[in-house]
Amino acid sequence: MVRKAFLRQIPCAIGPLALALCAVVGILLAGGSPASAATPHSGAATVAVNVSRSAIGPGVAPGFLGLATEYWNIENEVGTDPTKPDTAFEQAARNLSPDGDLSLRIGGDSTDWTWFPIPGMKQPPWVRWVMTPTWAAVTNRLVSDLQAHLIVGLNMEADDLKVIDAELHEIQTGVGASTPITYELGNEPELYSHFPFYHTANGAAVLGRPKTYSLANMTAEWDRIAAALPQVPLAGPGYSSLGALPYVSQFLRSTKRLSVLTVHSYPLKAKRCTGRDTLQESQLFDSSSLSGLASQVGSWTSLAHRYRDALRVDEMNSVTCGGQPGFTDSFGPALWALNILPLYAAHGVNGVNFQTRPYTAQNLIQTNETKAGWRVIVQPEYYGLLAFAQLTPPGSRILRVSALGNGLLDWAVRTPQGQTHVVITNVGTAPATVAVRAAGAHGKATVEALRDRGGLSSSAGVTLGGQRVSQITGQLTGRLMTRSVTPQRGAYDVTVPVASAAILTVTG
Repeated sequence: MVRKAFLRQIPCAIGPLALALCAVVGILLAGGSPASAATPHSGAATVAVNVSRSAIGPGVAPGFLGLATEYWNIENEVGTDPTKPDTAFEQAARNLSPDGDLSLRIGGDSTDWTWFPIPGMKQPPWVRWVMTPTWAAVTNRLVSDLQAHLIVGLNMEADDLKVIDAELHEIQTGVGASTPITYELGNEPELYSHFPFYHTANGAAVLGRPKTYSLANMTAEWDRIAAALPQVPLAGPGYSSLGALPYVSQFLRSTKRLSVLTVHSYPLKAKRCTGRDTLQESQLFDSSSLSGLASQVGSWTSLAHRYRDALRVDEMNSVTCGGQPGFTDSFGPALWALNILPLYAAHGVNGVNFQTRPYTAQNLIQTNETKAGWRVIVQPEYYGLLAFAQLTPPGSRILRVSALGNGLLDWAVRTPQGQTHVVITNVGTAPATVAVRAAGAHGKATVEALRDRGGLSSSAGVTLGGQRVSQITGQLTGRLMTRSVTPQRGAYDVTVPVASAAILTVTG
């Protein structure tokens, strides 16, 4: 979770013009122009979208979609007994990577406040959480059951190799004997000189680094610590802001140990972390929250690839600082997630990790242990992630599409199995009928919906294809509801209600 907000990108002002511009997300991918209107159907205006066979960017990488959580949250999510795993949570997490290779990042703020006891060494004043063998055992069970790939934070702010070595040894022996692990050195280290590392007994704030600490200093320190570590895969440095890009070249030129460049991205700020205005659902669909944000991430990807490194956005969500009650736990972020992910994939991002924090407004998978066993409740945003995961198995290619406007967002993907999925999202004020023409598509297609009948601000009635996640098993339950569509003059007519997404699937 990002504790530092002042370097975040401020979204553009909202308004009719901004919404119209931001809704035309596909224009950056298609190089096209908004399609002209056609004859309305059933009271809904009809527009056209053309889907090309031409792909944008690389194929979707295995393990593209993952989760991010804090060290101290693991036991809240799966308990303290490795012999009694939280199978409902495990299944809900597994749903987001149905082909395997789930990425789980453990770190964030807790990275630099975590300590594993060292014999003969007094516990430092900065410690907020102590790693225990019990934690290692339940984490080992979790990642073994999920067959997950881990990104695990190592404490850089303490600037003590003994501290890092103790953590590394415990994770290697207690968690990762047979688990692929990439170690992320530090969390947002460029901000160590801006926020207190800890407070003294009399309440005085102590910074992690002096005010003179620069990005050049950070790079040198990262390299020094990395060089002293064993030959393990390293990620970093977990920049807090896409605005740090001018300094990344220096970091990439210098380091010899980096495997994955990591950065965090959030389009909006929570009010308690310097967001000054009440958040509006429409802000999630401004260009700054979609195409503009993806373009910035794309610049990072291009730079990483220049140095033969991968880029992973290993902490992201719709709002910083643990979310905003009544906003991040509503349906709007589900539709935002469904539309930002293909943009990141098209820009060549290796993968993303969505932040989830138990008992906050930004808790994708809330777990509770009852007498009858574990129960899970997923937030609306989870369904947006789930839909993307189902539509984009590894190797899928994002396709060029003509742009829509008037509150309509669109994207398309071709799977290795020969299916074309076209996703139309309606965040406007009126239902719309879209005539979809997909190159090479023929025969009947199916349409399913991601929707919440309560609208963008609702939080209780989300379904994907008429199904919901079972609180008992974590699996989708209920009858899958789709309808068949036969092409008319080469086009599939798809009606999209307000505050919903329609998913057209066709083979060919």
